Amino acid sequence: MEFYRRIGILLLIVVLVAPSLILAGRRQEETRTFDGVEAIRINTVSGDCLVQKGSGSEVTVEVVWSYSPRDSFEPRFTDRGRVLKLSEDMYGSNSGSSLWTLTVPDGVEIRFNSASGGIRISELEGEFSAETASGDIEIDRCRGEFDFNSASGDVEMIDCSGDFELNTASGDIELRACQGEFEISTASGEIDADGVILDEASDFSTASGRAIVTLGASSEHDLRVSTASGRATLDYNGNPIKGYFEFTAKYRDGRIDAPFDFDDEERYRRWGDRYVRRWFTRETDTPEIFIETASGHAVLRE
Repeated sequence: MEFYRRIGILLLIVVLVAPSLILAGRRQEETRTFDGVEAIRINTVSGDCLVQKGSGSEVTVEVVWSYSPRDSFEPRFTDRGRVLKLSEDMYGSNSGSSLWTLTVPDGVEIRFNSASGGIRISELEGEFSAETASGDIEIDRCRGEFDFNSASGDVEMIDCSGDFELNTASGDIELRACQGEFEISTASGEIDADGVILDEASDFSTASGRAIVTLGASSEHDLRVSTASGRATLDYNGNPIKGYFEFTAKYRDGRIDAPFDFDDEERYRRWGDRYVRRWFTRETDTPEIFIETASGHAVLRE
């Protein structure tokens, strides 16, 4: 993904080109340590951020940057006791890159905001939020509350648990082996959730993209998978299928596929278009599972 590419390029500059940059006076770095921090607010223009777990109670912040002209970039550290604010000041036209590395204990609240920068968080427990324009958001092996929004950046989460509220405009959302309560939406991006386990009622929706949800265990909670013109697929991945299942699509433009016979169907009008609703019940009438599309494809797989 874009975040990995950018960090790789920056690290390559640091390792291979550092001597020449030091001589030229371009590469700079600063490291600070803070005590008693409960929340971090970081705002970058184009800088990327890496957040990792530390062994102590302190928060360590290291920023490495290489900009030309040399005096066109300045990192800001504002220590307000329990809240630490980090930001970037840009002066005039410049070119270059920056990387913030935060080493923090569990329980520190992280809020990240950037135009083109991305963030990666690993092996932490806490409350995390991020807003980016084009930067990617990558989270692995974390627990807690996740509130992420991106315009064109992607969101990727691996082996995480908690409450998920993820939104993008044109970016893709990818989940792997995650567990919790999910509110996932995108406009023209795609949703790919593989091996997810639901702890609460959840919703996966996209407008023109596809939404594919593959369960890691049978759902005991209500679930909605929906798309307007794309493909909405719920895959039970060999797990037992039980509950009330309802499918919706445009009568002539949409498609509905399920491995079981339907109990009944009805046709109705919505916003001037003809729709069809089909449903069946297996064993119990809970949970309630809805798979919806307009002109796309609504699919249930065993």
